[in-house]
Order: sequence, then structure tokens, then C-alpha cells
Amino acid sequence: MRFPVGVVLAVVLAALLRVPAGAQVGPQAQAPEAPRPPVTIKELGVEGNRRVQEAVILGAVRARIGGAFNPSQLSEDLRSIFALGFFDDVQMRVEDFEGGVRVTFVVTERPFVRDVDFVGNQKIATTTLEEKIDLKLGRVYNPVEVQRARDRLVDHYEEEGYFEVQITPQVDTFPDGDVRVRFSINEGRRITIDRIVIHGNTGLTEREIKGAMGTRERQFFILRGTVQRQRLEEDIERIIALYNDHGYIQARVESHDVKVDRERARATVDITVVEGPQYRTGDIRVSGVTLVPEAEVRRQLRLKPGDVFSRSKLRDSLRSITDLYSTLGRASADVVPRTEQKPDTQRIDVSLEIAEGPEVYVERINISGNVRSQDKILRREIPMAEGDLFTLQKLQRARQKLVNLGYFETVNVTTQPGSDKTRIIVNVEVIERPTGLFSIGGGFSSVDSFIGTIDLSQRNFLGRGWEASLRLRAGGRTQQGSLSFTEPWLFDRPLSAGVDLFNLRRQFTEYDVDSLGGGLRLSHPFAEFARWHLGYRLTRDRISDLRDNSSQSLLDESGSRVTSLISTALTRDGRDNILAPTKGGQASLTADFAGLGGDSRYVKTIGSVSYFRPIWLGHVVSGRAEAGYGFGWSDAPLPLFERFYLGGPNSIRGVKFRKISPVDESGTRIGGTTEILGNAEYIIPLPFGIRLAGFFDIGNVYGFGTTLDPTDTREAAGGGVRWNSPFGPIRLDYGINLDRRRGEDFGAFHFSVGSPF
Repeated sequence: MRFPVGVVLAVVLAALLRVPAGAQVGPQAQAPEAPRPPVTIKELGVEGNRRVQEAVILGAVRARIGGAFNPSQLSEDLRSIFALGFFDDVQMRVEDFEGGVRVTFVVTERPFVRDVDFVGNQKIATTTLEEKIDLKLGRVYNPVEVQRARDRLVDHYEEEGYFEVQITPQVDTFPDGDVRVRFSINEGRRITIDRIVIHGNTGLTEREIKGAMGTRERQFFILRGTVQRQRLEEDIERIIALYNDHGYIQARVESHDVKVDRERARATVDITVVEGPQYRTGDIRVSGVTLVPEAEVRRQLRLKPGDVFSRSKLRDSLRSITDLYSTLGRASADVVPRTEQKPDTQRIDVSLEIAEGPEVYVERINISGNVRSQDKILRREIPMAEGDLFTLQKLQRARQKLVNLGYFETVNVTTQPGSDKTRIIVNVEVIERPTGLFSIGGGFSSVDSFIGTIDLSQRNFLGRGWEASLRLRAGGRTQQGSLSFTEPWLFDRPLSAGVDLFNLRRQFTEYDVDSLGGGLRLSHPFAEFARWHLGYRLTRDRISDLRDNSSQSLLDESGSRVTSLISTALTRDGRDNILAPTKGGQASLTADFAGLGGDSRYVKTIGSVSYFRPIWLGHVVSGRAEAGYGFGWSDAPLPLFERFYLGGPNSIRGVKFRKISPVDESGTRIGGTTEILGNAEYIIPLPFGIRLAGFFDIGNVYGFGTTLDPTDTREAAGGGVRWNSPFGPIRLDYGINLDRRRGEDFGAFHFSVGSPF
């Protein structure tokens, strides 16, 4: 900070005003005069300011009208005004005024940045460059900040592999003194990697080291990787971590260098490592355990004596131990690892000191990010409240239930220490997604062919968690209209209640079905992940357009009948995500009883179990087993529209929809009374929400002339693509018919929405 000579002279002059005229200074002075009263500031003013308001400037000074004139204090005021950062120069003028003095602060404003331009950039967007610098419109121009912005732009270009970039800042002045900052950019060529050379490695292969790096010699087997300084610095940390996980705890990267061949626009990355000796795990001692058996704690260890020492396995062991204590409500449990190197034996002894801590209770639950959704619809899904004992399982379950609501794009559930060691604060942060849908359009399904739809639905109506929907669908084989409403928490209890009205007309190859009716639903959770369901449905079902050559038993099904039905079910859903599950499972057992009035008399039960398990790199293995059985009572057969069929996108994918079924003597498919079904899938995740799937299906339908024989099955295998679109999971599958029968196709293509099971 600098002060002009005028500032110093003004302060000195002001000081002289305090010395009386004719006063003598020095030892010869006569008897002192009586002190005069202090000089008073009668007026404060500012000159030279154009944009910065006078109130802002005077607000930075301590001098006040009516106060005593104090040169030392005014000197500090000058510094305070200069420290505002808006001025190139600050001076002070003092004048006699009405028996006192007028103090005027004379300022010279710095120019403001009116515009920032980028010229010559083609490879990197202007919006990206603007985000990389702190130079913003309307701020005071500072040459130092311009140079700093230029350096950041160069760093970003080099991070993207443009080592030849040249950036020159230019400043243009407008007539009113403001400036435009222009960055002229010559991007040059992007330097790609020719080779990565590792020196000094003997314990680990070059392939292992390169596999741990983010920098690649080749990407997608064709395109060469680019040199990015930031990624290369991260790679050094990855290499050290890799060596530490293989027992080389003294390993270091001695040097790394990028040699650029500017003629070929190629670079060679040289990395030199010093490995040191490989250490193995020695003795593992555990202390401080009182609440659980020590053997249970040792079961959480990922390291065993004699294993190659690994820092990541040690960290995983600590995490598993703290998770174990968290299940007991001891979320504040602390595990302190201590390692002791034994160079003579190349062993590392590990000591784990456990401070079990007190039981931890929820002090507060903070919810943020919910703009439309009421707080209570989130809180009621969280299986803990203020004052409850905190456990890790409750925290994980809270996130899982909030995700499965389907109201939010993201759900983050974190914790922070409370007011003391026995308290913890739970933070729930959500980003809402649109839960309403209004669409008029068309589509294609491998089951229904081309269809037109009108959908109006809201899964979080009025932010209260209500679900309402109206759907109209018309196609060559299907006409459907439905209206439904669900209150998931009736009377502020976890009692879900709903009502449905529907009219469905479906054209099958063998016959047509027209169903008109409605139903009531109730469900309530019990135990962990489980619910019971109870429902009532009243429908009028009409069978028409049967083939003339159909059997008499099938012709007897023609006509209308009324079905009065009670349904019950027990379900358990422990999946982590209902739309695209990666772990957990689901089980259900349903039973329908028809005969409380009406014309239909039957019982139908279905049991199903599915399971999902992650294995490695996000790959998921899943499977489902299902069995169903139905029968008529009071001399009535199982109605045609309630019989079992297989085939299609959600059962055996090697054949088309409902193509697996017993047939009558005319060859017409008449459905069965028993089904068995098994599915297995292997899922591989890809970017952008896309997943590849390989599957195997097995099952069959029995009854009406066919004997139940679990060895008599139909099989299919194939692959497909999954996409988690904004409208739900979309599936494209092609199944090969492994048990091809006469008249059947080699395979079948399926397009559908939703998960297969």
C-alpha cells in the first residue's frame, strides 16, 4: 500500500494547526500559555468517487462531525479507506470552516471490469473457462488478479493435455475509465501419450502399476490417452497406495517426468519407483473389548498373521469393527491402530486399541433440500426419532426407504457429533425430482405392439405423499382405463390405503377378455422390511371371440361373470433400490379367494423369491424363483382369465407373451393351474445409466391334461440392455429358445418398462 506525498503533507499541516501562533519551542520558552480548546471537525466530505457511495467510504473512518481533530486518527482513516480496495489513490484535504475544520477525503477510483472475453478457444468452451477464473464482471480491475486468472487458464489447458497453449491477457479501456479484459488463446495441439515407462519395479509388474493409474497409454483400444498434470499427480498417490497394499510400506515414487516430442505431439511418461522390502503381517493384538466377545471382533479383521500387509485391508478392518459397535448403539466407538515395523523379520505387528464409548442417542434430525415435500413425509420414513438409540442399521435403512419413495434424485444421510459423546446429529439432504407426469403420446411394446397413451399421475400429490393417477391406453390388442388413489399413511399411521377403478379389454390369440371393476387396498408394515396386504376386488369379466374349433371346456368359459374376491399377501422387500436393485432381496406370498358372492369360485396362490448380490466393479448377480397354483371349488373350474401362462419379457424370454401353456385337443392354449419359474441375470454397469444383462430362464405351466413334472421345463438364454431413463427402467432383451418346439421361433425380442423381477 502506498500513500502520496500529499497525504503526508496534509497530515503535517493539520498537526501545525494545533500549535498556537507566536508560541516558542525550546528551553528558552517563557511561562506556558493556557491550553487552547481542541480543533473541532465541522464537516466531512468525499471527492472523486463515481461508483462507490460516499456512505461506504465514510463508514470506513472513525472521524465524526463534532469530534476532535486528531491527525493520527485521520492517518488511520486514510489507511482504512485505501484498504477497501476500490481506489488507486487516497488523499486528505483540511480547511478552516466555521470555527473548526472541514476534512475532505479525495479518492481516485480504480476502473471496473465491464467485460471479459475469450478469443481463439475452440477445444474448451467459454463457459468452462469462465468457471476456472475469479475475474468477474463488475469487480474492481486488479492486474494481479488478471495474471492469476491467466495462470489458472494455462493450468486447466495443461490438465487437458494442451501443453503448447499460449494465453495473452489484453486490457482495453472504455472512455469512462472502465476496462475490458480479453484473453487471446492459441490452444496448440493436444499432446497424447506415446508410452508410460516404469523404472525400478521388481515386486510389482508394469502391468499392475499401469492398471492402478488413471493415465492410460490407450483408451478404448484405439484412441491414445492424453497427458493431464492433475491426473498424473493423482496417479503418484495411486501407485504408492498400490505398493502399500502389497506390503511395500516404504515404497515411494522417486521421480516422474513428462517428455514431450513436439514434432509428433506425443509424450512419454517416465516414472521411477523405489520399492523397498515387502512386509507381512505379524502379531495382531486387540485391547479394550468388553461388550462383545473378542472372537467376534477378530472376525471383522481382513488381515491375518502371515498375510502380506495391506493398508486398505487394515482400514476396512477398522471400518468393520466400528460398524459392529454401531449395531450395538455405540456409534462413538473408536479404534486406534498402531503398527510396529520389524525390519529384521520384515513383519509388521498390529495393535488395535478399542475405546467402546457410551451408547449414542439421536440429538437432532436435520432435513434439507425438500422444497415441495413436507418434512413429515420424510420423517415418518426414518426409523428413528430424536432421543432414540442410534445404530448404523437405522441410518442405512433410513436412506434406503427415502430412496425407494421415488421422490428424490439423490438422498444423502450423514452424521456429525452432537453436544457431547452420547449425542449424534443426523443430516438428511435430498434433491427432489419431478414426481408428476402428464403425457400424451405413443409407444411400442413387444407384448401390445403399437399403443397410444394418456398418462396423468402424481406420486407426491400436494407434497403430502399421496399417489394419484389416471391412465388411458389404446392399441391394437389392448384398451385400458384406470383411476387410482393411494394414501400411504392413513390417520398418520404406516397404514397404506388405496382405491382403484379400471376397465381393461385385452385381445389374445385364443379369446378376448373385457374386465370392468374396482378394488380397495390396505397394507401395513411389520417386522423389518415386511408388510401384510389385504384387498377386495369386484369385477365383471366377459370372455368372447373364442375360436370355433375350441374345446367344449373352453367354450363353456364364454360369456360374462361377476367375481367377488378377497386377496391377502405377505411381502418382504429388502432391495436397496426398487427401480434398479443391486443388493438385497424380495419375497412375497399371495392368496386370492373368490366366492363371496358373484359367479366365480376359485383359490389362487403365488410364491416368489428374488435376490440381488453385487460381486465386483459394480457387477450384479440376481435370481428369482416363483411357483403358483390355482384351483376352482364348488364344482367350478379355475376361470380362464386367472390361469397361468408363461413367455414374455418378465418370464421366459425365449418365446413371446403367453405362448407357454397347456393346449386342448384343437391346439388352443387354455392356460394352466400350476406354474414354476426361475430366472438368473448377470448385470454389467456402463456409463450414463446403461447396463448390459445376460440371462437364463427356466420354467413351465402344467394342468388340464398335463402332469406336474419339474423335470419337464422350457429354457431360454439371451442378453439385453437396461437404461435407467427419467421415465423408469427401460429394457431391451433378446432371448433364444433353447427348447424349441415345432412351430416356434428361434427366439424373441422384448421391449418393456420396469425390472424383470
